[in-house]
Amino acid sequence: MLYDFHIHTREYSDCSISSAEEMCQRAVEKGLAGIALTEHDVWWPLAGIRKLQVRFPELTIIRGIEYSCPEGHFLVFLPNHENGDIPGWCSVLDLIPLVHNYGGIVIWAHPFRFSPKWPSWLKHAQPDGMEVTSSNMHRQAEAMAKEVAADRCILTFRNSDAHDAFIIGRYGNEFDTNLICVEDFIDYVRKQASAPVSKVVCSTPRFSAF
Repeated sequence: MLYDFHIHTREYSDCSISSAEEMCQRAVEKGLAGIALTEHDVWWPLAGIRKLQVRFPELTIIRGIEYSCPEGHFLVFLPNHENGDIPGWCSVLDLIPLVHNYGGIVIWAHPFRFSPKWPSWLKHAQPDGMEVTSSNMHRQAEAMAKEVAADRCILTFRNSDAHDAFIIGRYGNEFDTNLICVEDFIDYVRKQASAPVSKVVCSTPRFSAF
């Protein structure tokens, strides 16, 4: 089953040119089982997610957020509807433990897109996953991300980071289970991240580009 966990819509991201309905329709046409709407520093209203889910019952629609830190951008997924209290523009060193305290996960979005330097914060905190391919990562960034993921044994993701529905379907993550809600996604990732190193291959064969 194929999922894309990084999508922006024009309703809540000024940089996107496609509506949420267009994104969902394209995902269905491309055979995806689910997508995540991850706007810049704002959560999609739950009522809006519910309406989209009714409109597209064959597609699992997960709510997330692309959170801006001084160190870069990070996808955040939380299990509760209140989302918790995440202060604006906090350091990733504060963000990761805070999100974990709320029972959520953090995925490093398009790492090394703007700088090839190995970040010092990785010595003190580790995300639950990181993107190694997306529409907003050049080859050098992808190579560096794969190197870091292998070195730190971090789960890898290949998300579209779509701002245009036309991009949907070029990237995806293959899961061996059906996700029906954000809690399923969080549980799956946390179980993979906590598995013994001998059982977690850093190239993460359960996640694959297509």
